[in-house]
Amino acid sequence: MPDHHLHTVSTSSHIQKRLGLSIALNAIIFILELVGGMVTNSLALISDSLHNLSDFVALMLSYMASRVMQWKSNSEKSYGYGRVEIVVAFINSLALVLIGIYILYDALQRFMHPSPVVGTWMLIVAVVGFIANVAATLLLKAHAHHDLNMKSAYLHLMTDALESLAVVVVAVLIEWKSWYIFDPLVSIAIGIFIIKSAWGIISETVHILTEGTPRGINLEEVAAFIRSFPGIVSVHHLHIWGLSSRMRALSVHAVVQDQLISSGNTIRAELEHELEHRFGINHTTVQLETAVCERQGILVDLHYRNESQEHL
Repeated sequence: MPDHHLHTVSTSSHIQKRLGLSIALNAIIFILELVGGMVTNSLALISDSLHNLSDFVALMLSYMASRVMQWKSNSEKSYGYGRVEIVVAFINSLALVLIGIYILYDALQRFMHPSPVVGTWMLIVAVVGFIANVAATLLLKAHAHHDLNMKSAYLHLMTDALESLAVVVVAVLIEWKSWYIFDPLVSIAIGIFIIKSAWGIISETVHILTEGTPRGINLEEVAAFIRSFPGIVSVHHLHIWGLSSRMRALSVHAVVQDQLISSGNTIRAELEHELEHRFGINHTTVQLETAVCERQGILVDLHYRNESQEHL
């Protein structure tokens, strides 16, 4: 257990360092593109800089969340502060949707009223911004698959990099052919992509906050496994939910034969181990009973009830 705790702290520290570097890069990109957009009269660069400013704020929220999540549980927060990750991911993703809507609106305005820009300097600034955005994105890529907070921050940076690439392409077309029309067209595509990608995270965070069964876990499959476990007669009051993207909780009433408490404890310990190994459920509460309690919950074992009625 101590080794696991040290590994968790070390991982969190590594994430925070990478997140800090990404925040610094985002601040630099914002200033560079804002100044560059004003100098070149490029609304695309200015819009991209504002997007980076919103991401700077989002990354700061993610950084604070990664620190808060390390706080130990207490009498008021017995589960700790893991849910902060989900709340921040929701806020970040909601901000992305709003940014996507703004980009679509801004693109339509540019589509109707295109204005000339200084293509050469726009291209230079856009290329530098793209390189910096790619670097910031790669810093968080390794942690984006295991942490919703990091996933939402990574998505912010990835969309920044894609938007910067689009600005580079537009700058080339403006410098080469003066095709201003591609500026709003590319922006519309980026706006739609941002909204679509962010909506997936919003859906996942709402699912967790509303105590939904974690994605990838089938409640009936888990019930069938517990029911088939040696020593278990029946299962009822089964609930599975996510406390965060990395903590899955389960509570269940399991009916066993009347036996010594020590024997029942062995069944419980082995069951908890298998649930974590097979389903990744790492916070388990198993209540052992010798009969089905009167107030029935979800997934009552009907076979067991029918057998009981037959005996009566």
